Amino acid sequence: MAPLLAMAGLTLTVWALARPVEIAFGGRQFTVRSNAASVGQTLRLAGLALSPADSVAPAPSARTVSGQEIVVIPARPVSVEIDGRRQTVTTASRIPGNILADLGVELLPGDRLWVDGLPAASGLAPHRQPSRLRIERGADMRYQLAGRTMQVRSLASSLAELLSEAGRSLYEGDQVAPGWMIPLSPEADLAYAPSRPLAIEVDGQRLLVRSGAQRVHGALDQVGLALVGLDWVEPGMNERLPSGGVIRVHRVREEVLVELEPVPFETEFQPLAEVEIDSQRIIDTGAYGVQANQVRIRYQDGVEVQRRLEGHWLAREPQPRRVGYGTNIEVRSLATADGTIEYWRAVQMWATSYSPSRAGVSPDAPNFGITASGQTLRKGLVAIDRSLIAFGTRMYVPGYGFAEAADTGGGVRGRWIDLGYEDDEYIPWASYVTVYFLTPVPPANNIVWIFP
Repeated sequence: MAPLLAMAGLTLTVWALARPVEIAFGGRQFTVRSNAASVGQTLRLAGLALSPADSVAPAPSARTVSGQEIVVIPARPVSVEIDGRRQTVTTASRIPGNILADLGVELLPGDRLWVDGLPAASGLAPHRQPSRLRIERGADMRYQLAGRTMQVRSLASSLAELLSEAGRSLYEGDQVAPGWMIPLSPEADLAYAPSRPLAIEVDGQRLLVRSGAQRVHGALDQVGLALVGLDWVEPGMNERLPSGGVIRVHRVREEVLVELEPVPFETEFQPLAEVEIDSQRIIDTGAYGVQANQVRIRYQDGVEVQRRLEGHWLAREPQPRRVGYGTNIEVRSLATADGTIEYWRAVQMWATSYSPSRAGVSPDAPNFGITASGQTLRKGLVAIDRSLIAFGTRMYVPGYGFAEAADTGGGVRGRWIDLGYEDDEYIPWASYVTVYFLTPVPPANNIVWIFP
């Protein structure tokens, strides 16, 4: 009885000293207790038989450590097809590239790898444990890019696919020959000119496009923009694409207008014997004429930039206004402070006054105080507009007295009379007065019938 108890106690002691170990095997995970010295012994004690191709981590020769995890990936057969020849390899590797390397197979740029019927992005990428690998060998291809011959190895069936494999982004504006989807062969003569981004400003909009053209006209053709009539573009149509990437299309249009402009009429005067002097009567009011002007207007981008007169013609003749002026003279009498006067004309005039020292002539000048008629300036001599009143004309000015037209002045024009004084009796004037022209009546050909 005592030996049996001793044996049981020894067993319990050995079990208590066994180390817990986690084992992951083919997707299953469980825990064992082991006092084996190595990983391989621990796996054998757990009843797991290993083949030489299985993957064990840590290695079977490594020491067993309490709480460690042992990962076992059982080897599986993998079918590998290369250039139509098929072979099978037993391996625990999950990386297609490593499987191929174990077989001494090199995956070249341009080759295509299929893993379990699906294309692999990279032969070196981690993958679930595969069962089938297939390699399609690429063919040597060449194409022209920016004047240089590019040599590549590819399985691409078209130029679009070839460039995509080369990592180039493809755009609608790229130029290719013979075409994007033309089937390729190793001897194919291919050309590719990548497009560049452009901004085209036209019709108030900014179009963002891409173009592979070298000249401005080619870029506009690619996007379907045409110049019409007087339209122009900067840079010019035959210039190279601008470095700044902006093309401006200026829309130009013209329109021809006929603008009407009034033509003023003239005024014609004719004497009326039955109308008293200094009175007028409208005989015909007259009418404006019309001049037609043909004008060409040019607009650039909707804004008027030029207006040019191309011709004009008189669409309607102006009709003159006819005014009758009185030539009937009535002699009348008027009682004044200086006695009764007899006059034949009375005109409203602006009256000012002057004297020798106020006439703007230096006292040292030989003509100081001398009027234009040669008389010495004194009261009774006045300056007038000689185009209306002749020298020697006798007049009467209320508040001043009798006057004789004997002088002129630089500013005395029209209905203006400048009343003369000597310096010591000067009286300032600045008012309207009625000037009476005294008899006798001068001859008709000496009378200015119309005062302005």
